[in-house]
Amino acid sequence: MKISGVSLCVSALLLIGCGGDDGGGSEISTTKFNQGSASTNTTQVATKAVAPVDISTMQYIRRTNATTVITNIVRVYFYNKKRFTGNAIKNDKDGTQSFISMKDGFWDGTYRVKYPGGKQTRYRVNYVQGLKSGAEHTWYANGTARSQSFYANGFRVGPWTTFHPNGKTNKVMVLSTKIPGKVLRRAAFDLTGRPLTGKTPAGRKFQWQINGSDAAKELSYYIRSPSTLLTTAFGNPNQRKGNVWVYSGLTIRDIKTSQIKRTARFTVINDAVTAVEVLP
Repeated sequence: MKISGVSLCVSALLLIGCGGDDGGGSEISTTKFNQGSASTNTTQVATKAVAPVDISTMQYIRRTNATTVITNIVRVYFYNKKRFTGNAIKNDKDGTQSFISMKDGFWDGTYRVKYPGGKQTRYRVNYVQGLKSGAEHTWYANGTARSQSFYANGFRVGPWTTFHPNGKTNKVMVLSTKIPGKVLRRAAFDLTGRPLTGKTPAGRKFQWQINGSDAAKELSYYIRSPSTLLTTAFGNPNQRKGNVWVYSGLTIRDIKTSQIKRTARFTVINDAVTAVEVLP
């Protein structure tokens, strides 16, 4: 998507400390090669790799990227009072790491976030001159796809798809390529991939179980899933108090006793399910 009328308006150039969730960097460090001279053997010797710079040691200024429709805010990062070019890293207290490459102070290149432990990527997108551009991907902790969308000039455009933990499509939203943020079409699907239609969400009609052998039928299936997955499967909770979401009117069979239970209580923290309890 090409959005006309883009102009950069420089805001107050006050340097302020870096913080929040804006860290990033690329774990691919820069390596230089000695090409040798024309009169000698051209053996290439790699120099020492340059380690990523901690983004918390940088400063930045905000700049507005104004269009005729919407305004984006981009940041220009400085290191040792110069616009930074290279690889940066951000380490969170929970062990999450973020990597980003920068060019002339702008995020420019692959931005990647990894789960604690550093083996599995959680999020990846590309930046051009401080704006998201191209495909955006997220993954569950086990490596299965969680979502996919696309960006142009910092705006999400085209199809935006989210997936259930079992790999089936959860929701599909199609965004306009001409008017940023405008939704053209929506669709939602249950855990089996069937379209959700009618007024009763599929999760409320499904026969769940506890103390059984089929993990896909256990409500613990939703632990570590986004809260949007609950609203897709069950609709809005019957009761919601703080981090506790209560759904009643369900069908939950206890395989050991053959009893039917009707209520489940989910704990939701930071938009993710952390615990589930089936009530008597």
